[in-house]
Amino acid sequence: MDTAKDELTPDHDAIRHQLLAERREILGSVESRHDEVDEGPSGVSDGSGETEHLAIAEVKELTMHLDRMAEETLEEIDAALKRLDDGTYGICVDCSGPIASERLEALPTAARCLQCQSRHV
Repeated sequence: MDTAKDELTPDHDAIRHQLLAERREILGSVESRHDEVDEGPSGVSDGSGETEHLAIAEVKELTMHLDRMAEETLEEIDAALKRLDDGTYGICVDCSGPIASERLEALPTAARCLQCQSRHV
């Protein structure tokens, strides 16, 4: 058993657990955010009129933006889970080289090595 190699190999079970927990957390926050937005105003006006409508529109716009960010993150998580399933996790999708374990620890959804990511941005 090569202990140096074992130290470089990420613990796939721990990563899967971390990704699934993050996925549940994101879905929960999206649901909670939508519950708050859906509750909205009671329909009883406090006299603020147009100002209230502008505030509601801003909240809805912010919610849509947060939903897009959540959707992108969920797609990254799902892609990382798929790479775990098919045995390609930790392998750069561009150059097929290894992704540094430090990078995977910091960003478990990383699909590219640092060098390829710097060219991709």
